[in-house]
Amino acid sequence: MKQVNFKRVAIQHFLSVGEEPVEVSFSKGLHIITGSNKDKPDRRNAIGKSTIADAIYFAVFGDTLRELKKDLIPNNITGGKTHVELDFEVVTAKETSEYKVIRHLNPSKVMLFKNGVDVTRDSISNTNKFICDVTSATPSIFQNCVIMTVNNAVPFMAKSKIEKRKFIEDIFGMEVFSQMLTQLRTEYNELKREHDIVQATLVEVKNQNGNYVSQKEATLSKRADKKAVYLERKDNNLSEKERLAEKLESFEDRDTSAIETNIEELEAKLVTVDEKITEKNVEAGTKKAELKHNKESYQKIGTDEDTCPVCLRPMEDHDVEYMEKEKEALKQKLIALGEEIKVVAEGVTKANEVKAKIQLAIQSKNNELSSAKVANQEKKSIAQRIDQLDEWLAELEIDLKQVESTNTDFDDLIIESDKRLTSVENKVEKFRKDLSKLDIVKYVVSEEGVKSFIVNKLLELLNSKLLTYLRKLDSNSICIFNEYFEEEITNEKNKICSYHNFSGAERKSIDLACLFTFSDMRRLQGGVKYNIAIYDELFDSSFDEKGIELVTSILQERTEELDECSIVISHRKESIKAATGDIIFIEKENGISRRVDYLEI
Repeated sequence: MKQVNFKRVAIQHFLSVGEEPVEVSFSKGLHIITGSNKDKPDRRNAIGKSTIADAIYFAVFGDTLRELKKDLIPNNITGGKTHVELDFEVVTAKETSEYKVIRHLNPSKVMLFKNGVDVTRDSISNTNKFICDVTSATPSIFQNCVIMTVNNAVPFMAKSKIEKRKFIEDIFGMEVFSQMLTQLRTEYNELKREHDIVQATLVEVKNQNGNYVSQKEATLSKRADKKAVYLERKDNNLSEKERLAEKLESFEDRDTSAIETNIEELEAKLVTVDEKITEKNVEAGTKKAELKHNKESYQKIGTDEDTCPVCLRPMEDHDVEYMEKEKEALKQKLIALGEEIKVVAEGVTKANEVKAKIQLAIQSKNNELSSAKVANQEKKSIAQRIDQLDEWLAELEIDLKQVESTNTDFDDLIIESDKRLTSVENKVEKFRKDLSKLDIVKYVVSEEGVKSFIVNKLLELLNSKLLTYLRKLDSNSICIFNEYFEEEITNEKNKICSYHNFSGAERKSIDLACLFTFSDMRRLQGGVKYNIAIYDELFDSSFDEKGIELVTSILQERTEELDECSIVISHRKESIKAATGDIIFIEKENGISRRVDYLEI
């Protein structure tokens, strides 16, 4: 346990203390702070007795117990620089260190020294925090364990339920549970918020993943349909190609040039025959003309015996004989010409027969040529169709490959989405586990958890001590607290009564019993022990002389048991009798408080 021993406080220009410093040392025993008011002899308050307690509080926290504004703390008469010094030591298992706090106002300044070395921090607030860390002090600890104002403070029993609960939790040092619970609730809410965000992300990712899968399935379905169409086209094209290939193989190569040569030859023959026919026809025409002429001449001979048919001269005897000869000659010539015409006619006939045969041959060759050209063209068309089918088949293969690869992008997206989904699911699970852990921890530090267990254990001790102090104060009442920090008070007749039903003296006994009990409990729970306990106006109440004796006995007993410096601030003369240590006498004159030697008054 840490021990904090306050040794000395020195005050100047602080509240009612002026230029002349007031210095108080703290040693073991029961010390009394009292005094007189020379400005108002009939009054024993407003002297400055409580200034010493305020100075200690000011040195530690930079504030007063009365929470005065900073401009009201300096002495308004002397107007000097406020100066407060507090010497103390901190004893731990490892070391003992000497500290000095010096505070000034006008201007504000705080300094902290450890073993003579300046350890002041970079700001007043940071130095204040450091002092509190060194002393393990909080305003609550000081007001409940070190400096206890009796009359000016609201008694515990007069506090509200919420105030009572907080007070006892502070005494038990259980504010840490409330702080932890508050912190845990904050962490839980923040974690829950993050969990909800991640959960929403999980739903989003699942939906996205489902969309990718649906899109993939739709794409695969379209791909299958398109593939089926392409495969059907491919099969049809292959079947047609096979059929055309077989047909192409059945075609023989037809040489049209030989046929065309034959046709040319036949056409040349036909020309020759035509020329011959023409020639014969001309010859026949000539001979026919000659025949006609001769026939006409022949027919004229003998028709006119007196006139020569040739020269038209009168016929003589010898001319008749000649004419007979000429007529016979013409007759023979006619016969010869007839034969010649007949021969020519036969030649023309034969030539026409040859011509007809040649024309038939040409027609046949032309038909053969046409057939060959048709066959060659068909073969060419089939070959071209096969080439076209090959091109289509190649294109179909490309289309099929493209169709096969249409799901690749979705596969990548689904893979990435699956990875993200797994990651988010892991986060959600982690958040779930963390929330579950926080739920458990929340329960542990909650009213129903370990806090309740600790409270029940501590309540046994608290109620026992409370009863002990009530007995020591000769109280007829019994007061106990339940687990909800609700008190139950019974009078001497064992009847449950309200705190406000009791007399002022009895209420004061209950208040002091609570004060001592809570002080003890705080010492037990605090992990730190202070060597001083200051009771402001402890006797300045409804206590009679017997009551003062009982309280004094308790204080003397606590001083011995706790090995501490107990200081009672009081204006009652009876209080001086309780002193086992120093009597610190404060005198106020002209508005200024100073410490003087105690004189019997």
